[in-house]
Amino acid sequence: MDARGTRVSQATRYMALVAIMVTAVVPWAGAVKAAPADAQDSVVTLAPRLRFLPLEQQQSPVDISARAQSLMNYRIIETGAEAPSAYVVSGSEGRLISGAGDQVLARHVEGRSGQRFGIYTPGTLLKDAQGNALGQVMIRQGVARLKRPGMPLSTLTIEKSPREVSAGAQLMALDDWTPPAQLMPQATPEGTQGRIIDRPGDGHMVGLRDIVVIDLGRHQVAPGMRLRVLGEAEGVTDPVTGESLTLEGGVLGTLMIVRTFEQASLALVTRAGLPMATGDRVEAASDD
Repeated sequence: MDARGTRVSQATRYMALVAIMVTAVVPWAGAVKAAPADAQDSVVTLAPRLRFLPLEQQQSPVDISARAQSLMNYRIIETGAEAPSAYVVSGSEGRLISGAGDQVLARHVEGRSGQRFGIYTPGTLLKDAQGNALGQVMIRQGVARLKRPGMPLSTLTIEKSPREVSAGAQLMALDDWTPPAQLMPQATPEGTQGRIIDRPGDGHMVGLRDIVVIDLGRHQVAPGMRLRVLGEAEGVTDPVTGESLTLEGGVLGTLMIVRTFEQASLALVTRAGLPMATGDRVEAASDD
């Protein structure tokens, strides 16, 4: 075979290989038309058709496992719901303060032997900006197991208690809610607005990874939704014109909803740029 024939044969094999690769790798890109590969003067004609798909913003899940135990220590008794009636009367042998491994005596306990109860102290009475009651925060001090039901007194054994259990602490059957290890961020409906109304058991200042309560319930937000925290607007007077001017408050940080109740929700501070406090406004966070 002469040199010209060799070049034609090589070109034919090369073009055939290109046709095979295009057909295998990008069948979705468009139609591929090819002449028979074994022809000496094979010609491959490509007629691509592009299909454009919407590019979705990628979101990484937020790990909240380090705060799981703290999240389980807070509950909200809904407005109108029956308040817990069971409470600790005293520790064994008349002790006023008890801890893990101790036994306590309690009244009005309804349950079966072996059932576990949370030991709670009342927290903040939640109210919205108009003063309407939203519920009662309950802070868990520990967990106890019912050893011996009785009337009027029942005996319980404290299984774990990071805090001291004192007389008067209230008992509630443990709920079955467990926080997820991760939450996938999701968009919050535009126009959503509310306020931070409590930082359970820890004062008024709020920082990174703190747990807070906001005055938005399950009909307004859902776990994973993000809200940005806004500083209060400040008024200033123009010294030249005497006009009253308003300086809008900046973004202080970001919250993520973790658990919702009827009229309030627990949220975790995932970003803190400036100091925050109870009373600060929150609104739907824009994607960033």
